[in-house]
Amino acid sequence: MKITDIQCHVMGIPGPDGKTARRNWIFVEVHTNKGITGIGEATTEWHEMAIKVQIENELKPNLLGLDPRRITQIWQKGYREFWWRQGVVHTSAMSGIDMALWDILGKSLNAPVCDLLGGRVRDKVRLYARGDLGLGSLEADAKQAVEQGFDAYKHGFGKPTAPFDVERQVDVVLTEFKRIRAALGPDVDLMLDAAGMFTSQAAHRLIEGLLPQKMYFIEEPVNQDTVTPTLRIKKAFPNVRIALGERLCTRWAFREFFERQAIDVCQADVSHTGGISELMKIAHYAEVYGIQIAPHNPYGPVALAASAHAAAAMHNFLILEHCRLYPWFNDVQRVAVPIVNGHVDMIELSRRPGLGVELNMQLVQSLPFARLDLLTYAQRDGSSLIYQ
Repeated sequence: MKITDIQCHVMGIPGPDGKTARRNWIFVEVHTNKGITGIGEATTEWHEMAIKVQIENELKPNLLGLDPRRITQIWQKGYREFWWRQGVVHTSAMSGIDMALWDILGKSLNAPVCDLLGGRVRDKVRLYARGDLGLGSLEADAKQAVEQGFDAYKHGFGKPTAPFDVERQVDVVLTEFKRIRAALGPDVDLMLDAAGMFTSQAAHRLIEGLLPQKMYFIEEPVNQDTVTPTLRIKKAFPNVRIALGERLCTRWAFREFFERQAIDVCQADVSHTGGISELMKIAHYAEVYGIQIAPHNPYGPVALAASAHAAAAMHNFLILEHCRLYPWFNDVQRVAVPIVNGHVDMIELSRRPGLGVELNMQLVQSLPFARLDLLTYAQRDGSSLIYQ
């Protein structure tokens, strides 16, 4: 079997209003001379067209003619033969191709990917929802997630103050989480995505104020360009799960955070970190240090399927993110990821070869790339945040 072509498709997804650009899903197809096509996902914000060029103009010429079943060889070739590496464009491009190769291998053997990773250690993969539906209020979005069967929910740092003031933003977060907890009751697990928006001092006040809300984990409370700020927070709050990892690519970027025990939850992203192959390596590495894996995954159905197969086969899995960009998430799937009561049903998904998801490529190609606005937060003096 040989790779005959690699294609990258960028699909623009609007937000709840049906107009405003929300995200661009980046789907990767790897074609073979045996008629088997694998599908992967390399979705990454603000670098979409660079990733498309990386896949089709840089990686593809080096991979044509190779046996797609030799996944490790192709990963190493795609990663190590480039002098400049570790950038999110390169690793996201590799991620999409890697997923497609696992899909091909599974289809060629008539086996689900999770079996090829060593077999399932769990029959269902727990998901958490986010406020993606735009229903008009914090309470409505959160309650809708529970009505759909999710028992875990993540909210962000709230509408940013303008100009951005870190101390006022702490008050915004605390107020909003009190409202969400009151709406959902004590039994739904809540998470905060702080997006690295807070100074160490403000993050300390934030986490202390959230303790009564029984937080499942706190994501990126401080900047993670270096490990020390997160380590300080972790030492100050040993009973609070501290999570990060969506902006770290490959096992090498996670090394210091693991070895210094700076985090409790690793949020490596299958679409950024190098695909299924690298996500599994990171999971095994994290297990040595007692760190759990909660894959970052606010993306499309292929990334969800790939993350679920990996999560089903890793012992230290905690929970998986799911972005409900409906109706497009459902409409783009010809064969859909089975989500039942807030979980991916791995028994059902494992009855299908490969990743077990197939796309409506006509719909993919009908929604073109849409440029996303940058996330800009100006302080009172007009400068950008230095700690995000």
